[in-house]
Amino acid sequence: MGQTSSVVDVPFERAKETVHQYGLGLLFAANIFGAGSVYILTEAGLLFGYGLLWVLPLGLGVGLAMHEMSARLAAADRPLMTYIRDVIGERAAKPFAFGISFIMQFWSVANYALAGAAIVYLTPLSNLYVAVIVSAALGIALVELRVYSRIEGVIAALVFAIFASYLVIVANLQPPAAGIASGFVPGVVEDVEYMTMIIALLGTTVYYPNFFIQTSMQHEKNWDDVSRYRRDHTVGLAAVIALSATVIVAAAISMPDADLAFTTPAEPLVELIGDWVLGVFILAVGAASFSSATGTLFAAGFMVPQSSGLSTQFGDLQFRRTVHFLIGLSVVLAIPILAFTDFTPVDLALLMPAVNGVVGLPLTALALFAAVRRYFDPSRVEQAIFLTAVVVLFLTSLVTGEDLVRSVVELL
Repeated sequence: MGQTSSVVDVPFERAKETVHQYGLGLLFAANIFGAGSVYILTEAGLLFGYGLLWVLPLGLGVGLAMHEMSARLAAADRPLMTYIRDVIGERAAKPFAFGISFIMQFWSVANYALAGAAIVYLTPLSNLYVAVIVSAALGIALVELRVYSRIEGVIAALVFAIFASYLVIVANLQPPAAGIASGFVPGVVEDVEYMTMIIALLGTTVYYPNFFIQTSMQHEKNWDDVSRYRRDHTVGLAAVIALSATVIVAAAISMPDADLAFTTPAEPLVELIGDWVLGVFILAVGAASFSSATGTLFAAGFMVPQSSGLSTQFGDLQFRRTVHFLIGLSVVLAIPILAFTDFTPVDLALLMPAVNGVVGLPLTALALFAAVRRYFDPSRVEQAIFLTAVVVLFLTSLVTGEDLVRSVVELL
């Protein structure tokens, strides 16, 4: 009996070790691949076919450069928010942390709204507002696991489920290899929407809350070697790029003529594959939305206490209070927006990533660059690479900001 138990425990222990090695990177992947990413990627495939696939490796390069800076801070146990507090002082750090956290939770507003829509579709529950509350309650339950390794395991399972769902869909579509390969050749189209989509794709790949999380995780991961963080986040970002490519390819093949609505990306797939694919798509979108909504707020759980000089750890009282409050605020904002405006969960999914990133992304990029220069001695080549990534993200935010204003005006 003991021998049988030992044999069974072997794959479990291997899986547990794998999650420990790459779970933080998968959490980053889950945070990035939320509701906004699903529909932005779908829109890219609908409008331009395979033509924007080349942006994904560019996003991977920028993301790796940013995470390289973040990993160095993480290995030295220097949280980014602590550096910001040291530079600007506690009096300015507190409103900065609260302000960024407030903006950050708008991403969760969109994701909990879409997770609620998925619950309505997949279960007998018919009230969207109640479903949003249920999805947020599940988020609070996830945080209350407290032990990071458990949460890491749940997030990893969700990421694998999302990835498997899209792989099944794309495999059944039998995409043309030559067409996909041509999409990875950079091209420029003189079209404002094309250029805006490039910026949107970059903005959804490089996700600033992940840097606050990574630089605060030394206590949980107990890694003081940059290479371990580097390997972990590289796997997570590569997973995002692969998953993003499958969404674009699926949308490019299906090419629906309708406006982008909740089930639009999957409806043409039903005709090509079968009715079952609609449920798979909604399940994947719901899982992506839920994991991103909750995981994103982990950054605020670190930032807010650190801005007051507290040395917080994942799942401690200060961390949980902050995350729970922002989850509740997300629901408080999501329900009136859905009830009293023309915004739909999909509208929020397309809009909130821009709201979330237009301020936080460039400020975080600049702070990372300054922190690395202060604590370490990067070579001139490394500084040039890091600075290039920062400039790209500033340009991303500027263009996204202009597009954001136009989008809000149109919807209002």
